[in-house]
Amino acid sequence: MPYHKLLQRQIKKIADSSILGNRDIFNLLQVIDASYNSFEKDKALSTHAFELSELEYQEINEKLKQEIDEKKHSIDKLKEAIKSIEIDENVVIHDTGDNLPDIVAYLEKQISKRKAAEIDLVNAKVEAEVANNAKSEFLSIMSHEIRTPLHVLIGMGHLLIKDNPRPDQVQNLKVLRTASDNLLVIINDILDFNKIEAGKIDLEEIDFNIKNLVSDIKLANSVRAQERNTEIKLMLDNDLPDAVIGDTTRIGQILTNLVSNAIKFTKNGIIRIEVNVEKEQGDMVDIRFSVKDTGVGIAKENLEKIFHSFTQASSSITRQYGGTGLGLAITRKLLKLMKSDIVVESEQGQGSTFYFMLKFKKGVAVFSEKKVAIGDYDLAGCKILLVEDTAFNVLYATQLLGRWQASVDVAENGLEAIDKARVNEYDIILMDLQMPLMDGYTATREIRVFNKTVPIIALTASASNDVKERSLEHGMNDYITKPFYPDDFYQRIKKYVSI
Repeated sequence: MPYHKLLQRQIKKIADSSILGNRDIFNLLQVIDASYNSFEKDKALSTHAFELSELEYQEINEKLKQEIDEKKHSIDKLKEAIKSIEIDENVVIHDTGDNLPDIVAYLEKQISKRKAAEIDLVNAKVEAEVANNAKSEFLSIMSHEIRTPLHVLIGMGHLLIKDNPRPDQVQNLKVLRTASDNLLVIINDILDFNKIEAGKIDLEEIDFNIKNLVSDIKLANSVRAQERNTEIKLMLDNDLPDAVIGDTTRIGQILTNLVSNAIKFTKNGIIRIEVNVEKEQGDMVDIRFSVKDTGVGIAKENLEKIFHSFTQASSSITRQYGGTGLGLAITRKLLKLMKSDIVVESEQGQGSTFYFMLKFKKGVAVFSEKKVAIGDYDLAGCKILLVEDTAFNVLYATQLLGRWQASVDVAENGLEAIDKARVNEYDIILMDLQMPLMDGYTATREIRVFNKTVPIIALTASASNDVKERSLEHGMNDYITKPFYPDDFYQRIKKYVSI
């Protein structure tokens, strides 16, 4: 029988047939042959196992190498990112080697700095809010203190002009009226600018007639234009809707700013106010407003500068024409709130055109009461309770109402107003808000307990939005800001009084 090749070779060398025929020798050879074969199998298994281990080692080694390369690439990228920002001079990041300790130290320092900066920002924000609130409070107080005497200044000037002055006094009274009007514009500009910057402007959505609004603005500015020998012309598109929905007060303010500016920079010329329908689709309409003058014009390099806060086209403009440089800045900010903007076209010496577009939803037709001519103002038979603690405000209001034939009782504080309202029947109550002993809010609330129908109009030198809201919340019907013009004052009273 065949044996393992190594065993077979040895048998051939040393054994003869007689030996191989021995039974014991045969058994021994069988055992040796089995041992040889078993060794070969073990050797083959060992070789195979070694080959497998070598392959796994190579794979692991290759994977480890890839991880090391990826780590190095990541560290290099991290170094590049760190070098792109300002590094603390005390932290060194080398270009070679694994600098993870340095990198970690640097990042820990930057995180600490960032946290400290965030704390500083939070503290700065709190301080800025406190400062802003203090500024707003200061402006509110200053507004009230300035408006109170200005109210009398404007009112008394009006009364004097209506009181048949001598010819040599007329010019002086007109100068007084112009100066007081300009002062009021400045105060209003500063307050409106502060409101816009503080985000306290809320746009109203009410139905109004554009034709009436623009016609009123023309009428209100006609006297000033005539004083500069300038004519205001109004061109209204026949396709304008009877009513649109928007903030009539703010749109009126924008147009008034533009017309007022045109008057200021135009002498012996013409100002055209044009309102045209540009696009109409369903219940939406796009309307273009423009104010064109033949005035001094604006140099090309100054066209954008005029919209900056507290800035005019040049310092000579401020010296020659006055103003705060806020009117156009406020106009642009208000239009931004309405998702629009102001555009100017002008050449120096050739006049200017300012225009803007507004999108409106059509509203319900508004039929306003016909205004009474100034010479026909009459409140005869109207019994009024004036609640006011400032002597010259009382003097102005009583003289003005007296000229209109009204019967006026005066209460100097809220407590006295309650007593008078309890025992008398008044057609209307004019209520100051800031008074000693009891303010106008509390007095109105107490009066509403026993009289829920008498119209109560707030009279205040404060122009903040929250004052108006508080007035209505406490039961007042309306709100008039001092200083007010006699024409507006009369129309507001007539709105609530039928005699």
